[in-house]
Amino acid sequence: MVLIFVLEEKMEYHVLASGSKGNSIFIYDQGNGLLIDCGISKRQLYTKLNQLGFNENDIRHVLLTHDHIDHNKNIGIFDQSIVYCGKGCIPGIDELENYQNIQLDHYIITPLPLSHDATSPLGFVIKGKDETILYMTDTGYVSQKNMEYIKNLDYYIFESNHDIEMLMNTRRPLFLKNRIFGDKGHLNNEYSAHVMAQVIGENTKEICLAHLSQEANTKEMALDTYQRVFDEEHIYFDNIKIADQKEIVSGGHYEN
Repeated sequence: MVLIFVLEEKMEYHVLASGSKGNSIFIYDQGNGLLIDCGISKRQLYTKLNQLGFNENDIRHVLLTHDHIDHNKNIGIFDQSIVYCGKGCIPGIDELENYQNIQLDHYIITPLPLSHDATSPLGFVIKGKDETILYMTDTGYVSQKNMEYIKNLDYYIFESNHDIEMLMNTRRPLFLKNRIFGDKGHLNNEYSAHVMAQVIGENTKEICLAHLSQEANTKEMALDTYQRVFDEEHIYFDNIKIADQKEIVSGGHYEN
């Protein structure tokens, strides 16, 4: 008798780039690759995938969060038949409905409407075979309805864009500071940490802080804020990664 062992490929994620100069995230589960956003060059995208042992053929589906250039710059390199986005982001593309699940291969994807000064901005809860991941950046706040959808997930890629004091001390014009800090802007470190303190649970394995401002934040400040807030809430959780504008940050079951 010959025994055949089938190795299951568990969920891994790779933040290829995160920040105001370009965003792209690759998720891989059960042999199927899912790309979120393509705000980096085609060369950067494929070079980074190759570094991880993947290639362009591993991208089975593409999700677009919104139509700002740091997210959609090179979304046009993909055949429209595999691209999904919110209403009005790309003419002729299949439009996702808020809170309406869509199945792509084995993935179950729930689009969450966000508050950002863009066309139909979305976050995504993505359920693989055994694990679930959230991708949510570019929002001024998290609605109570969205809070119910993002509780006790396995992985979170979540915005922690700026420190309020650092933002206000930048040389940016006041209207831009107000835009970033406002309800249609970006999440600050303190708010981000309080949201995560409310939603993480016994299933949660990792948090990856994303879309950090290069002028109004530092990795150390974001982590310090999270540690302080979690201490105040009597939460012990130390598996927090920080996404980067240039370097790949990987998580889940990835083994390099």
